Amino acid sequence: MFYYSLTTAVTIDGSSVVTLTGCRMGSTGLLRPLLSQAEAGYRFVAGCLTVAGRVLTTTAELERNGIAKVTTVAACGECTKDGDCFAPLTTAVIDCKCQCAAGGHGDVCVPAPVPAGPPPPPPPPTPPPPPVGECISDMVYPEVVQAVGGGLSWLCYRNVTFSGGGMRLTVLTGAMTGDVATVTFDGCTWRDGAVLLLLGNTYAAVGSLNIVVTGNTFHDALLSPEGVFPP
Repeated sequence: MFYYSLTTAVTIDGSSVVTLTGCRMGSTGLLRPLLSQAEAGYRFVAGCLTVAGRVLTTTAELERNGIAKVTTVAACGECTKDGDCFAPLTTAVIDCKCQCAAGGHGDVCVPAPVPAGPPPPPPPPTPPPPPVGECISDMVYPEVVQAVGGGLSWLCYRNVTFSGGGMRLTVLTGAMTGDVATVTFDGCTWRDGAVLLLLGNTYAAVGSLNIVVTGNTFHDALLSPEGVFPP
């Protein structure tokens, strides 16, 4: 089903092509024109569109349903350079496959490489470190790769669930500060590939380090102390 919800219509230049084919469009077609302005030389290929259960086959039928300024009416089941490919960089259409000229990319011969898929979503936000004397508590932690502890003297997690193969929490104990630094994991659950890495450093700035891991449960997860720790 095709839904057109733009608040403004589309403006294209003379080198552009718009294709609208093979869609079911409800019972009313387009409530406003798709193209507002088009420079000389543009192409708008439309056809094989179903409105109120009926396939539109002519320019007049398309215009009555809000699809105006069409330069080429496409027939159902027909594959053409204009309707299915980026025509300027297509040499031919064979078995409904666009054959690209030099500089054409992807299935429809567009002028730039086509990404393999949508970009990955941004990583979920992570909680800020807790104030001294408080804990990050009673939550499911986002599945992230994160290093914590740098410049801090206090870290505490209580009743937090860490899960997933992408969950890797590295505590940079060697980068913590203060006369006494404290790291606490109390009653936390680690599962499904989650990793807790306690990373020490010969040149740690802290005078003394207290690490408390108590009441934690590990299911298919890893606790790994690495490096040199201060007393």
